[in-house]
This record gives sequence, C-alpha cells and structure tokens, in this order.
Amino acid sequence: MTRAARAKPDPHALAAARYRWTVGLTLAAVQSAFYFAIGQAHLTRSTELLRTWVDDAIPFWPWTSWCYLPLYVAVFLISIAGFRHRALFDRAARSILLVMFVGATCHLLIGAEYPRPVLHPPYPGPSAAFMAWVQRVDTPGNVFPSLHVAHTTMLSILLVRDRPRLGRVALVMATLLALSTLTTKQHFLADVLSGYVLAFLGAGWALRGLPRPPTPAPREAA
Repeated sequence: MTRAARAKPDPHALAAARYRWTVGLTLAAVQSAFYFAIGQAHLTRSTELLRTWVDDAIPFWPWTSWCYLPLYVAVFLISIAGFRHRALFDRAARSILLVMFVGATCHLLIGAEYPRPVLHPPYPGPSAAFMAWVQRVDTPGNVFPSLHVAHTTMLSILLVRDRPRLGRVALVMATLLALSTLTTKQHFLADVLSGYVLAFLGAGWALRGLPRPPTPAPREAA
C-alpha cells in the first residue's frame, strides 16, 4: 500500500461518539459566541430594509416559540448523536463553519432589524412568557440570512444521507422551525429564503464527491 493510499481517509469509517460530541459542542459554542457578539454590537440597522407586505400579513403567534428555539437545539443534538460516518460528519462540521462565516458577514454588512412586537409582563400564559424570554436573549438584528433555517436544514439534509429515517425527522423539525421564525416575528421572509439557499449550498458543498455509505446486506432467512 502506498503512502497516498494510507493517507486517504476511509469514507465509510465510523465517527466515535466522543469525537462527535467534542466537535459538535465546540462548533455550537463558537457559533453562539459570534452570533451574540454581533447581535449585541451597536450597529446602525433599519426595520424597513427587508420588510414586505407579506411579513406584515403573517400573524404573531407566541406559542410557536416552542418550535423556534427548542427545535433549533434539538436538531443540533440529533445531528451530533445521529451521524455515523466520520467523513460525512467532518464535512458537515466544515459546512457549519462555512455557513457561520457567510452568516456573520451578512449580519455585519446587511443592517436589517425586525420591528417585532415586544411582549411585556404580566404574560397571559407560559408561551408568551417563553416568547418574551426569547426576545430578551435573541436581539432583533442578525436577521439576513436566518441561521436557524440554514443550520438546521443543512444538517437535516446531510443526516438523511447517513441516517435516512432520522434525517427525515430532523427535516420535519427544521421545517417547523423555519415557519416559526416568521410567526414569532423573529425573521423576515427574505431571511428564511436566504437561509434555505445557504443551507442547500452548504449541503451541496459537503456532499460533493462523497460516495454513499454502504447499504446493509439483507438478513438471510433462517
């Protein structure tokens, strides 16, 4: 076996759980640090830059906040736990960095902000209270593109390649999350659409030239 052959990674090698969780949680921490740092920066932003009549027509449903933040975290955790193959996991990690870089650049250069309806106590129920907490921790800037949509959709697409059933579950969750970004008034429609574009670009970049994982052989009849 030549040195080049030994150096070439095995596309079907499995990723250890400890490796997946270490890399995955580190990426989540780095992404959060960049996101909140930009969100807390004193940048000049406009509430009219991306606003359309469609955004105004979408209802504000505070109860959908249970889809907005919890499903974002859930898709990340499902992806970290669900990926089996090291090559695909590593490519997914690199795509997360790509999406993170593009998103951060756009958040800095595109000075848009959602004119969201701010909730104040007393709250009529737990959903409104949770939505108010989300508003406190997630500033109205950092809107274009929606990284909630980009990250979860991209990870779900890649997970379908490795774990089809689990990936489809994650994709449904990511879709519900994408809808909730609108009904919680956290994002403009343009943010969601650009998030999907970024997700498909990231997934395509991750999957380029990658062979499909082997299909398990059917069990023989006894």
